[in-house]
Amino acid sequence: MTENAILQKIKYIWKRIQEMSNIELFKSGENTSTDMEGYKKNLRNHRLRMFCLWGGIVGAVILGMVLLSVSIKNRSFETYEVIRSFERNDTMTTQYTEFLNYVLKYSKDGISCVDSNNNLVWSQTYNMQSPIIHVCRNSVAVAEENGTEVLIFDGTGSQGAIQTRLPIRQISVSSQGVVAVLLEDGDAMRLKLYNKNGDELVTAKFELQDVGYPLRMSLSADATKLAVTFLQVQDGGISTCLAFYNFTAVGENQEDRLVASRIMKGIVMPEVNYMDGTHCSVLGAGMLLFYEGTQIPELTKEIALEKEVISVFHSDKNVGLVVEGEEKKYALQVYDVLGNLQAETEFDMDYQTLKFSGEYILVYNEFDFMMLNRNGKIFFEGTFEESISNLYNMSGKSRYIVMHASRTDQIRLK
Repeated sequence: MTENAILQKIKYIWKRIQEMSNIELFKSGENTSTDMEGYKKNLRNHRLRMFCLWGGIVGAVILGMVLLSVSIKNRSFETYEVIRSFERNDTMTTQYTEFLNYVLKYSKDGISCVDSNNNLVWSQTYNMQSPIIHVCRNSVAVAEENGTEVLIFDGTGSQGAIQTRLPIRQISVSSQGVVAVLLEDGDAMRLKLYNKNGDELVTAKFELQDVGYPLRMSLSADATKLAVTFLQVQDGGISTCLAFYNFTAVGENQEDRLVASRIMKGIVMPEVNYMDGTHCSVLGAGMLLFYEGTQIPELTKEIALEKEVISVFHSDKNVGLVVEGEEKKYALQVYDVLGNLQAETEFDMDYQTLKFSGEYILVYNEFDFMMLNRNGKIFFEGTFEESISNLYNMSGKSRYIVMHASRTDQIRLK
C-alpha cells in the first residue's frame, strides 16, 4: 500500500464518522412519553456504532502510521539533486568529524564547528602538529599527540583546557566533558582523569613490565568506568589483558580501582569502545566481546569470528564489521549493544570510509557511495562526478552533506 493510498483510507474513515455523528436519535414531533424505550434503544445502538467507528479510525490510524513508517524505512532512491552549495575556505589538510548536528573541522592550526548551512557556530585556534580528537555525545576533546595540552568543547564552544607535564598518547572524553588522558612516563604509562576545569580527579600508574603496554582505552559516557586493553609479552608469546576500572565508591574498595579483568593468551585485542554508560565492545583477532554493567562490567556475549576483520566502526548504538563475503567481495555485519546480529549484507564496492551517520550507514570511496539502513538494506547507490572527501547525513533519510575539494554541497535523494 502506497503512502497516498494510506492517507486516502484514513480520510474516508474520518468522513464516515462525521456522517454517523449526524444521525438523528430522536425525531422532532415524536411522543416522548410513549416512545422513550425506542429512544433509549436507538441511543444504545448509536453509541455502539460510534464506538466501533472510533475503534476503527484509531486502528486505521495506527495501522496507517505503521505502514507509512515501514514504507519510509524501506524506501529506495534513484538519483539526487544539489539543493545548495558553499565554497570551501579550509585547507587540504583539514579533517572532519560529526558532532551533534554539526560538522567539526580541525587541523594543526585550530578547530571550528559549522552547521549544515556552513554557518560558523564556534571556533578555536591552537598550534598542534598532530591533533587527535575524540567525541562523546555532547562533548569533544582535542589534544596534540606527544604534546601537553587538551582542549574541551561542547555545542556552544570552549569548556576548558588541561595542561599536562608528560607527553599525551591517548585521550577519551565523556558526555559531560571529563577526560581520561594516557601519558608516557619512561618505562611506565600514567592514566589521569580530569574535569573540564583541568582539576585532576584520578591518577594511576601502569608499569609496562608488569601490566604490559596499553593498546587502547575507552571512557564510559558517564565517566564512571574505563576499559583498557594491554598487550603483554611473556615467555616468547603474546597475550591481551582487558581491564575495567571503576571511579565511583565501588572502585574505591578495589586495588587500583580494578573491578574486572580477563587475560586472553595468543590474542591481540586492539579495539575497545564504550558505546554508552553501561555497554562496551572489545574486538580482537577472531573474537568480538560485549560487556554490560552499571558498576562492574560482565561478559554478555562472546562471538567467534571465523574470518579476518577488514574494518570496524562504531556508534553509541551499534558496532559494524566488514569481513570477506561469501558471494560478494565484502560482508557487512551490524551488532547492537548486546551483541545481537542486527543486520548482514554483502557488497562489491571498494571503499575508503565506512561510518554510522545519523540513523544510517555510509560507505564511500573517492567517487562512489552507498547508503544503507541499519537493518542492512541498501537504499541508494551512486557516483559523484567530482571526487569527495567526506559525506554526512544532514536530516532524515534523503538529505546529505557532500564535501568536494573546492565546495560543500547539500544534496537531496529522489
